[in-house]
Amino acid sequence: MELSNDIAFARQAVVDAAQLLKPFIASATRRSDSTRQKAAGEVVTEADQLLNDFLIRRISDKYPNDAICAEEGSAHDNADASRRWIIDPIDGTRSFIRGVPGFSVLLALAVEGEPVLGVVHDPLDGTTWFAARGKGVHRQTSDGISPVVAAVKPPKLIWSPYADATRGDALREALGLRSLDPVESFGLRAVELALDGAGVFASRPGSPHLWDTASAYVIVKEAGGIITGYDGNPLVYWQNESTLHPRGAVASLGLEHASVLELIETYLPATPTP
Repeated sequence: MELSNDIAFARQAVVDAAQLLKPFIASATRRSDSTRQKAAGEVVTEADQLLNDFLIRRISDKYPNDAICAEEGSAHDNADASRRWIIDPIDGTRSFIRGVPGFSVLLALAVEGEPVLGVVHDPLDGTTWFAARGKGVHRQTSDGISPVVAAVKPPKLIWSPYADATRGDALREALGLRSLDPVESFGLRAVELALDGAGVFASRPGSPHLWDTASAYVIVKEAGGIITGYDGNPLVYWQNESTLHPRGAVASLGLEHASVLELIETYLPATPTP
């Protein structure tokens, strides 16, 4: 599958989109004042919508026949299209609002229902991470593009900073992992796995949407890892037109995935206990 042009387009698109964040990053008042509730436990900001709309226009102009699925809506979905772009304008909105590391701009391309290209851009340090089927994981900085070579580190559990840390630490101990690393963005969690060469992250069933996982899916797989639902089956995209992953998402690298799934179900059950 030839993706070179798509990779170049997607890398530049997220970098250009992130430029729109600069006024928000520089102003805590502007970040917080533009916030509104979207759904239970979810918030959206003016910046989310701004980047969302920018990326939709950019993709539509370049690829008018491709379908687009965007977190903040207003995208077009061509049911007959074999290619679908997936946008998460700000992955890690709570970290963005607080002005702390842990948020990113995500753009992925799925072909025939499976993500084959994933891009993660960190607006705070300007690094772009990307992966494409069969091409490995790469980073782009002001110094150019280079392949990601994993450091050989003890595996760790990558955990949302807004989740129950006590539960996370219990899971970490059960998995025998060295540390609990707080990262909100799904995309940046996948980058952490690729950089370290080992680790785990998970999200309960009914929680992650396809725009959360699409870029991470490609990065984890190209890094040599496995990403599935709680049941061990592949993540499904656009089943019954739902954007949710009904069986959650679990990613592991350098560990026995079946054992990880068993412990995840015990310590981070699909149905939370009181």
